[in-house]
Amino acid sequence: MEEKQYVVPKPVINKKEEESLTALTERYEKMNKPGKLSKAGKKIAEVIPKSVKEAGKAVKETITEAELFVQCMKVVAEGFSILEKQAAKMTISEDAIVQKVDATTKKNEITCLEEICLARGYNISKIVAKYKTKDLGLALVEGGTTGAFGFAGLPFNLVLSTFIYYRAVQSIAMFYGYDVKNDSAELMIAGDVFMNVLSPKCKGSNEVSSIIGKIMVMTETTAIKQTAKKTWSDMAARGGVGLLLTQMRALANKSAQKALEKAGQKGLEESVFKGVFEQIGKNLTKKAIGKAVPVVGAVIGGLFDTAQMNTVIDYADIFYNKRYLLEKDVRIHKLIEGDSDEIIDISPEDIAEVNLEQ
Repeated sequence: MEEKQYVVPKPVINKKEEESLTALTERYEKMNKPGKLSKAGKKIAEVIPKSVKEAGKAVKETITEAELFVQCMKVVAEGFSILEKQAAKMTISEDAIVQKVDATTKKNEITCLEEICLARGYNISKIVAKYKTKDLGLALVEGGTTGAFGFAGLPFNLVLSTFIYYRAVQSIAMFYGYDVKNDSAELMIAGDVFMNVLSPKCKGSNEVSSIIGKIMVMTETTAIKQTAKKTWSDMAARGGVGLLLTQMRALANKSAQKALEKAGQKGLEESVFKGVFEQIGKNLTKKAIGKAVPVVGAVIGGLFDTAQMNTVIDYADIFYNKRYLLEKDVRIHKLIEGDSDEIIDISPEDIAEVNLEQ
């Protein structure tokens, strides 16, 4: 069969994409401020009659946060197949993602996730913005439905909403061409991205999470200057965000190999999600106030979950958009030349030398 020919975008990173790196950092800073949806939820909570609040308080006093966390972990352990079935209703397919990105790319036919690196980052971000509208609506319905059951539905609501956010991050990763379904290292990275957005100060189970946090607050335009036949080793040698990105991939790959040995490919996602929920679940149970009151819980639950979904998608879009731009030329080279220099080992001493002020 004749080898497929690609038209490499020139320049690989255009001026609009380069300028967006700074814009992405500014978006990250703004998203840390309370949004309209979360403010609306607080206002509604303020006008709830005192008698209703007291009734809810009496219910919540029957169980501790620790007990609620145990019940949530039980849902994760025993009802993962149910979670998958419910989340599947809002999970976008790989084919649909490829078709949407292909529609924005004129000079190349995008037929798989690997080829998405030929598209423009800002066009992908526009697609993500449209995708977000669908997810926000589903989060509102999910939060309202399970919230309406009051305390009885609370453990399942917490776990299901968390799993839906988790899947949303995976979808964003796929929009930017990162194959979370077939690349176990990418699934690990998506899990850490998700953990970072819900618990920014949490170090997580490995160093990947802290690296993601550093990348989110860094802007580096010098890193996107193209060089011929660039590899991941070149990225690391260049330092800065390039080194962070390369180390992140290396660490995620090692973690994925260990996880695969324990859980196998089929049980990998469940294993990763369980690990993530163990890290952030205790904080989530503290934020469950208001969902234990029937009817009122439906309103607040819907608004809370919608606001949370908005934050999760924005965070994931910023991270993966940044990463996409900084790795774009390396990924295009790998696509065309078949670069096998995929993962390299980075020592702690190497990472300590990164100048985080650039």
